[in-house]
Amino acid sequence: MSDIQRKGPYKSRPSNTKRKPSFSKPVIASGSQSRAAAALCVNAVEEGNSLSTALPMYTKDLDDRDRAFVQEIVYGTLRHKRLLSTTASELLDRGINQRFNQVRTLIICALYQIIFTRSPAHAVVAATVGACDLIKCRKFTGVVNAVLRRFLREGAHLIHSADPCVEHSFPKWLFDELSQTYTADEVIEIMKNSNVHPPMYLRVENSKISTEDYLKCLEKKEIGATAVEQCPSAVLLDEPEHVSRLPYFEQGYVAVQDVSAQMAAPLLDLKDGMRVLDTCAAPGGKSAHILDLAKDIELISCDIDEKRLEETKRGLSRLNRNPELRQIDASESLSSLEGEFDRILVDAPCSGTGVIRRHPDIKWLRRQKDIEKLVETQAKILDNAFAKLKKGGILVYTTCSILKRENIEQVRSFLTRHTDARLLPFIMNGNEVETYQRLPGELNADGFFYARFIKE
Repeated sequence: MSDIQRKGPYKSRPSNTKRKPSFSKPVIASGSQSRAAAALCVNAVEEGNSLSTALPMYTKDLDDRDRAFVQEIVYGTLRHKRLLSTTASELLDRGINQRFNQVRTLIICALYQIIFTRSPAHAVVAATVGACDLIKCRKFTGVVNAVLRRFLREGAHLIHSADPCVEHSFPKWLFDELSQTYTADEVIEIMKNSNVHPPMYLRVENSKISTEDYLKCLEKKEIGATAVEQCPSAVLLDEPEHVSRLPYFEQGYVAVQDVSAQMAAPLLDLKDGMRVLDTCAAPGGKSAHILDLAKDIELISCDIDEKRLEETKRGLSRLNRNPELRQIDASESLSSLEGEFDRILVDAPCSGTGVIRRHPDIKWLRRQKDIEKLVETQAKILDNAFAKLKKGGILVYTTCSILKRENIEQVRSFLTRHTDARLLPFIMNGNEVETYQRLPGELNADGFFYARFIKE
């Protein structure tokens, strides 16, 4: 995003000069470009676009440091959007026309920075005022300046709400959905944990290097990290790091993957020589883990999205993993795949309500009506996958959702449809369970659901 240049006022000169009139550029404060990009990203999400689309679009002309700064503002603002918006409304003497909603977005992004970051308040104000010109809202410069200075003058505090949906910035439909399954205290904890900065977990490719040895490599680089008792391949970094700093990352010894996701592939109980299917493979993390857990496995990894399948191929190539990749819509049919499989992983498309802390746009993009369609899609994938499972074979069903309709109710419905399927118990956190629902924040991990079936 380049600076918008405007012609300045004409400056008169003495009559005896023959020089042409000059035009000056407005002085744009340092950081205004980043603030403008952040506001445009947040506004794009409000208009229905995902962050995976908006962030690259509005940060393509920024350097890495500014790009990271924009992401921090955008993610933080989306995490606390309703609370910030409520505060902004109290500061505005009158509403802003919907046509100029970007101005309002600029203001709430600035409030986030003043409250939640270490950015100096005066620098936030100056840069945000300068950003008005960059988003073609120059006439609102005075309004933005006055609102932010009033906020500082009155103590720079948020206006809290007794409504938990506002206080924790959650859509009401999602709050109501969660309240049908969890206690009031659990729902509050879910919302709180969904609004925090997520940690960075690594999955060590244990067929190449032990977790203990990789921790020693991190220590030599002065990167703080700890092993995770419940998951032998997992390493939790003390602070997030750019992958360029991680030892042997380019050599494919390690991948970035949350510990909850790392607990899926081991449930397949893999043995050498098996034929395995990953039905919804993108972005490929679980396919890579499958190939790391056993030798001589024939793995077919499918996904409906051609572009994501290309990204999957690149990620797997870095790890030197090369399963057969197929573009297939598993909800339609898997009949194009020959034969049956010993193990099948269905990491189903879902609401993503367990990973909101990593993808805060989910709160504002997902709609209640989406859930019913997702449940139908999940059921079709499960049915099609089970038809390709050998007798005595194991199918693992996972989602990154915390909604019972996608999880335990989906399992019960599947068992009703398939009398030759039964739940196969597994160990989770030291206990034997038939299904397991992990909530956001447990083990400092993402929300995740696991179920395992055997075909009799």
